[in-house]
Amino acid sequence: MSKTLCCSALALMLFAGGAVAQQGQPDQPTPPGRATAPDNTIPPTGAAQPQAPLADQAAPAAVGPAQAATAGSMPEHQVPGATRQTMPSTVSAENAAQDKLPTASFQFPLSPEQKKMIADSVAKAPVAPASDDLKLTVSSKLPSNIEMTEFPGDVTQKIPEAAKYKYVKFSNRVLIVDPPNLTVVGEIAK
Repeated sequence: MSKTLCCSALALMLFAGGAVAQQGQPDQPTPPGRATAPDNTIPPTGAAQPQAPLADQAAPAAVGPAQAATAGSMPEHQVPGATRQTMPSTVSAENAAQDKLPTASFQFPLSPEQKKMIADSVAKAPVAPASDDLKLTVSSKLPSNIEMTEFPGDVTQKIPEAAKYKYVKFSNRVLIVDPPNLTVVGEIAK
């Protein structure tokens, strides 16, 4: 028993001596990237910490879109959580129409106003000597014997992306072509 008591006393003296030695050491500089708090500081209470606003549980829309999409809060034709891009084509007529388009048609998307501006701009351009009965559609490969024309300056000024494309004008439509691979990426019908 005395051996255990002796070892305990020795350990206590070493521990106490280390604590006294640490208090007597001069302050050492803090290494870069390490932060220290002053001795004897107490962290602020919970009241001093920023708090998230409490949601009004009576109004689900105040909680957020996921919680607002409850059984009685949405029209029947909408899918909870779906956005315009993620709405199923069985519900969205716009997405159903886009599902039927070839992928190449999304390479150079044009608004109806931009299509009208291009059609007006190339209206006086000569018609391609190729036959109009070619079955060229969006994503088709343009035959290499059909000559393409660069867009006029007014079009490339208003639609800068048009500078990397060319067009072929037929009597009933204008085809927009990606020149490096001769792929039709757009069509403007008259």
